[in-house]
Amino acid sequence: MSSSISLESRLANVSPSCKRLRLAILETDPELVTVCGTFADLFKRLFTNSTTEAEERAEKVILDIATFNVVKGSYPEPDDFDGILVTGSRATAFDNDPWILKLVEYIKRVHDSSSARLVGMCFGHQVIARALGGIVEKNSAGWEVSVTKLRLDEEGQGAKLFPEAAAEGELRLQQLHRDHVAVPPPGMHVFATSERSPVQGLYEEGKVLTLQGHPEFNEDVARNSVEVNIVSGSLSDAEGKDALARVAIQNHGADVGKAVVRFLIGVV
Repeated sequence: MSSSISLESRLANVSPSCKRLRLAILETDPELVTVCGTFADLFKRLFTNSTTEAEERAEKVILDIATFNVVKGSYPEPDDFDGILVTGSRATAFDNDPWILKLVEYIKRVHDSSSARLVGMCFGHQVIARALGGIVEKNSAGWEVSVTKLRLDEEGQGAKLFPEAAAEGELRLQQLHRDHVAVPPPGMHVFATSERSPVQGLYEEGKVLTLQGHPEFNEDVARNSVEVNIVSGSLSDAEGKDALARVAIQNHGADVGKAVVRFLIGVV
């Protein structure tokens, strides 16, 4: 285990008006290093920035993050954390590699037997859906790449989670995936959809919040990821050109960061 934001020495002096948020990041592709660091680095930056705007209930949020390499079998005790986030990965969420099967069982245990809240992005969204009874498969409609417009649900949960996006009529996020959640887990609320993927966001009150997109990607990371996939042949020249034309469009990644913090401290 590693912890890049070690706050133990400060916590003794934290004001009663401060909320300590303990977040475990499960790294599912720890060897992938983007132009701005690992997935865990990107999430730490996103959530650290988000806490400055998340003073809900007159509480200042103190973020305490620890990272765990689940590919090598490192896992946190769920009850030691308020939230557990599963990152993106180049792996396939419906494969049966031993480490993926172990992750699926861990997610089930957290969901059924712990108060820790589950958060997942991209691969994390997919593997949480799989663990809880959904169906994940390769998308016959093809890749979804770069800034993509999502429709929020008509029942209003999406608007509650992302009021900034709801005010604009859509949620825009960086995307980079070919697999998707084809069928959501039983009883799970789908709050966002796109033209190519019917299940872009999942929510269960007090338990689960997932998104297919990458709110942690800034423009540099997204652009480089598209370019790498063009060079590798995963994306055609036409697909790559289209993705690069959209990569700089303003999106709601930062708003998702704030929404996740609000979810983890129980505001939404």
